[in-house]
Amino acid sequence: MAAVTVDQVRQQPSRRGAIVTKQVALYIALGLFGLVMLGPFILAIFGAFKNTVEVTSYPPTLLPKVWHPENFIDVAKLFPMFPRWFINSVGLSATVTVLNVFFCALAGYAFARLNFPGRTVLFLAVLATLMIPLQVTLIPKFIILKQFGLIDTYPGVILPNISTAAGIFLMTQFMKAIPHELEEAAVIDGASKWTVFTRVILPLSVPALTTLAIFSFQGQWNDFLWPLVVLNNPQLFTLPLGIASFSSEFVQNTNWVLVGSIFTTVPMVFLVLFFQRFIIKSVATTGGK
Repeated sequence: MAAVTVDQVRQQPSRRGAIVTKQVALYIALGLFGLVMLGPFILAIFGAFKNTVEVTSYPPTLLPKVWHPENFIDVAKLFPMFPRWFINSVGLSATVTVLNVFFCALAGYAFARLNFPGRTVLFLAVLATLMIPLQVTLIPKFIILKQFGLIDTYPGVILPNISTAAGIFLMTQFMKAIPHELEEAAVIDGASKWTVFTRVILPLSVPALTTLAIFSFQGQWNDFLWPLVVLNNPQLFTLPLGIASFSSEFVQNTNWVLVGSIFTTVPMVFLVLFFQRFIIKSVATTGGK
């Protein structure tokens, strides 16, 4: 073994001190960054307990001068359909999530594991749709749904969102990373393509499926533009549409809007925090491929 000199022994505590200092500085920087990112969310929570004048005052204040918990009671009394809007958002988001995950998983398996003519061209065509802005497709989709009589209906909101190019890309890239030996072993045992898909590929794709489900649920939960175009009946409104009706052209009830935003934001926060490990694993696997 090489002899350790006196200088090396003296340098070890200083090196450890430098490492600790860098870690502390990194944690402080990350803490400040997190505080800045959470700033609007914190202001929105406290703003829900302010009156209309204080919530729009400048410069903004963090804590209310006078707490107004009756804002939540006012929203419940003045907007009796608020629970209905919440249930509508949950139902639409859950339906779109299930269908999107199913069809994107099927497409991802086809592009990643099956060989058929034009696979590469078709996959590139699907990815090319990511470059088309949503506003460009609003009118064509509206005309098609109107011809089928789906305007002001839930199927009109659901059908255009049951499959997304981003979801197909995510599932394709993740399934490409699954070893082919597992699929070949199942085929040798007599498994069909559907059995391989359901018994081998899908169980191994749980991180990607969970990530896609979270993104699909979040996207539909926060979607405002497409339901605004399709839905006219207030009883069919989603939560973002209902919250938008809290304010009018001449009256801005910002405090009521912030009350509604809490019910929109908090479920998403808990959902992402609970499933964040699946998101990290899926992104790491997809990026590594």
